Amino acid sequence: MSSRPLINALGLLTAARLVINTGHRLVSPFLPVIARGLGIPLESAGVLVAARSAAAMATPAIVTAGRRYDRRALVLVGLAIFSLGSGITALVGIYGGVLTGFVLMGLGKAVFDVSGQAYLSDRVPYESRARWLAAFETTWAGGFLIGAPVVGWLISRSGWQTAYGVIALIAGVAFIGGVMLLDEDHAEMAERGRLTLDRSAIGMLAVAVLFSGADELTVIVLGAWLEDSFAIALVGIAGLASLIGLAELTGALSTGLFTDRLGKKRAVGIGLVINAVGYAAMGLSGSSVVLGVGGALVAFAGFEFLIISTFPLASELVPGGRGRYLAWLVVAISLGRVLAGVIGPALFTSIGFGANALAAVAVDALALIVLLWSVTEPEHLR
Repeated sequence: MSSRPLINALGLLTAARLVINTGHRLVSPFLPVIARGLGIPLESAGVLVAARSAAAMATPAIVTAGRRYDRRALVLVGLAIFSLGSGITALVGIYGGVLTGFVLMGLGKAVFDVSGQAYLSDRVPYESRARWLAAFETTWAGGFLIGAPVVGWLISRSGWQTAYGVIALIAGVAFIGGVMLLDEDHAEMAERGRLTLDRSAIGMLAVAVLFSGADELTVIVLGAWLEDSFAIALVGIAGLASLIGLAELTGALSTGLFTDRLGKKRAVGIGLVINAVGYAAMGLSGSSVVLGVGGALVAFAGFEFLIISTFPLASELVPGGRGRYLAWLVVAISLGRVLAGVIGPALFTSIGFGANALAAVAVDALALIVLLWSVTEPEHLR
């Protein structure tokens, strides 16, 4: 594939993922708003998030079944499912309906993410892959930096369901763009044979479970913590989301600049350390807004550097089954978030945010041990 069509494809995939990540990420700062709108306690709202993460575990089945089709088809399937889920969430104002919408959004996002990463990884050499995937992954930061302020404005004017309606509409437009701009795969890119995982591949999955769980322990109660500890209201949370987006953008850009040079495994380890330092500062902040918010910014920047560095490393651990392995990586990330999505709100309401932060630090430390012990980056790819 020549550079111009690939750049066009990257632009389309990045724009579509910005929309998807906005829909995904608006939950953490505005979870108390959604809970109040549905008339449910925060713990029940946390179940919505856990169900969304659990739905992503079906991704390997869809990607494996989709081996008869190309990456482009699976990208479009992911967009369609996500748009449908957003639309249902916007139109149905009862808990069961929103739960259905969240499940569809979780599945659609996972299928789109895996297929988009595999689409780019198939076409970009490993030695420069982190730069390309970092561009794709800047949309995670963009969900806070660009999407959250818009969503906050929409929620304050028309309610949280309106925000999901707008997201569903834009995702539908992105689907049409994908039909027009994405090319079909070449025959040599097809995945054949049984998926076999070695120690490094299994270890990387374990690391992903751990670091995603650590992140969710704090993120899922972020809005409630800001409201309770610092009396930050809706508009202030939306503004803080922009700062978090800037921190994450810093992490994403740092990935593009340094991960290929450092080596992917080393970059993942550095990200784990930075991430844990941020969680520790959040937990020790008490009533200090500076320490609390500063720690959050460090944590979010570190996590972005960590997770984006993970994808290019993982993309070459099982090169003959890239799409399927990346799908299992999504399962691992989702499993961590499911477990923490249930535990996090319970820890927060029963003990306080300090317990969430301390648990996140401990889990990241365990992830670092597993990374160093079990994951080996092939020498010719370092």
